[in-house]
Amino acid sequence: MSRFVEVLKKELKYISATIFSMLVFWLIFIMADLDRSYLYLGFQIILLTLAVYILVSYFMYKKELSSKEKLEEFELENTALKNKIIENKRYTQEYFLMWIHQIKTPITAANLLIDIDEIDKSAIKKQLFYIEDYTNMALTFLKISDPEADMDIAKVKLDEIIRPILKKYSIIFISNRITLEYEDIEDEVLTDSKWLSILIEQIISNAIKYSVGGKVSIMYHRGRNSLEIKDTGIGIRSEDIPKIFDRGYSGFNGRLNQKSSGIGLFLAKEISSKLSIKIDVKSVLSEGSSFFINFGRKDINIKL
Repeated sequence: MSRFVEVLKKELKYISATIFSMLVFWLIFIMADLDRSYLYLGFQIILLTLAVYILVSYFMYKKELSSKEKLEEFELENTALKNKIIENKRYTQEYFLMWIHQIKTPITAANLLIDIDEIDKSAIKKQLFYIEDYTNMALTFLKISDPEADMDIAKVKLDEIIRPILKKYSIIFISNRITLEYEDIEDEVLTDSKWLSILIEQIISNAIKYSVGGKVSIMYHRGRNSLEIKDTGIGIRSEDIPKIFDRGYSGFNGRLNQKSSGIGLFLAKEISSKLSIKIDVKSVLSEGSSFFINFGRKDINIKL
C-alpha cells in the first residue's frame, strides 16, 4: 500500500493535469450547454487512461525498486567480500611475518650447534625437525584457506594415522624426556585420513610442547567414539580455554613458551569443522590438559 501511495505522489503532476483538464471540459460543456452524455463518456475514457497509466507506473516502480534493492545487495556483498579478502590478506601477512620470525629460531640454533667443536647430531636433528614442522604448518595454513580443499571420506584405522605421527615426534619425546602412553587402536572412523592426521598431529604437538619431563597419553573411548590426547603439562587457564582455537591466540601459556605461534590449534579447529568433528577440552592449570576428538555416532551414514 505504501508503494502505491509513493507512486501516486510521484505521478501527482499528471494526476493534477488530468483533473484540471476534466474541469476545463466540464466548464466548456456547461457553458456551451452540450450533451452531458458525451462529457461523462469523455470522463470515463480519461479516468480509465489515467488508471492504466498509474497501474503501469506502479509495476515499473516496483521493478525499479527491486533492481535497486538487488544492486544494493550486490554492493553490500561486494563490500563484504572485499573486506574479507583484505582481512585474509592482512592475517596471512601477519602470520607469515610471525612464521619467519619463529623459523629463524631453530635455524639460528642449528647454526650455533654446527659451530661447536663437538657436534651434537641429535640436537641439530631436533632443530631441523622444528624447521620442517613450521614449514608443514605454513603449507597446511595455505591449504586450509582454500575453499576448494579436497577431501576423500573413507573408513580409516586410527592406529594407522597415530603411529606415523608418534614416530615422527619420537625425537622430541626423547629430547624433552616425555613418557608416552599408547596402545594400538584397531577401531575405524569414517573421515578423511589426510586432514584427520594433520588435526591429531597439531593436538599431539601441542601436548608435547607444554609437557617437558611429563607424560602424554593417547586413548580411545569406544563407547563415546572419542579419541583423548592427555598431557601432564602446565595446563590452560580457565579464561583461556574458550579462546585457544582463535587465530593467533597463544594465551598465557604461549607467552611462557616462545615456540607457540597460536596457529596449531586454530588449524585443528578449522579441520574439525570441515570433517564435522567436535573438539572438547578439559584442563587444570599446573596439572595438564585433555583434548577429546569426538567423531560422533557410528550409526550415522555420511553421504559422499
